[in-house]
Amino acid sequence: NTPGAPIRVGSSPEGIAIAPNGKTAYVTNTFSNTLTPINIPTNTAQPSIPAGSEPTGIAITPNGETAYVVDLGTSNVMPIDLATGVAGTAITVGTDPQNLAISPDGVTVYVVNVLSSNVTPIDVATNIAATPIPVGTHAVDIAITPNGATAYVTAVGMDNVTPINLATNTPGTPIAILDGADGITIAPDGKTAYVASFNSFVTPIDTATNTPGTPITAGSETAGIVVAPDQAPVASLDRK
Repeated sequence: NTPGAPIRVGSSPEGIAIAPNGKTAYVTNTFSNTLTPINIPTNTAQPSIPAGSEPTGIAITPNGETAYVVDLGTSNVMPIDLATGVAGTAITVGTDPQNLAISPDGVTVYVVNVLSSNVTPIDVATNIAATPIPVGTHAVDIAITPNGATAYVTAVGMDNVTPINLATNTPGTPIAILDGADGITIAPDGKTAYVASFNSFVTPIDTATNTPGTPITAGSETAGIVVAPDQAPVASLDRK
C-alpha cells in the first residue's frame, strides 16, 4: 500500500478504467478534453486521444474494444474505438452526465445524468440511446451487479440509492441511507453494495433484500469507493 511515482497525464484527470486484459489504464482529462492510455507494465502514458468536451466518467466494454466516455460539457457520451483511438459519433443523453456503467454481457451502457435525475440506456450494437429511467434528484453514480440483474444508482439530492431492474429498466423503491450518497461499488460476489456518503460514512446494502446495514465511519467527505477482488478477475465481468 505504498504509492509509486506519479504518471503525468492531462489537465484535471477525473475518471479511470482498466482494460479487461489488465494491460492498459485509460484516464479522462476533464480540462484537456482528452483520454490518456497508460501502459500498466511500465506505468508510462501513451499519446492522448481526443474525447469531446470535459470528459469525466469512463467505462470499457467487456471485450475491450470500446470505451464510452461521458462529456460533461456537452450532454454527450463518446464511443471510442480503443484499437484505433478514434471517437465515433457522439450520443446525446441527459443533462450533466457524469458516470456510467456497462452491463456484464456488454450489451448496454447506462449513463447517469445528474441534472436530469435519470439514467439513459445506450444499445452498444447501435449506439442509440433509449428512454431514460427516472431516479433520484442529483443522481451521481451507478454500479451493476455481476449477474447483470440490477443497477444501483446513488442520488446526492435525495440521500438514497435507487435499484433498477435491468430486465425491464424500471426503478424500484429507493433505499434511504445517511446524508450525501455519492460513490457506489458492488462486491465481487454480488451480495453487497457499498455506498460512500459525502458526510464520512460507507453504508453496506444487502442486494438480496435491498436493506441498508450499519454505516461504517470513513474519512472526511467520502466520495469514491472500490472493493478489491479476492480472486483473479474474470474478464467478462470487468468494468469501471
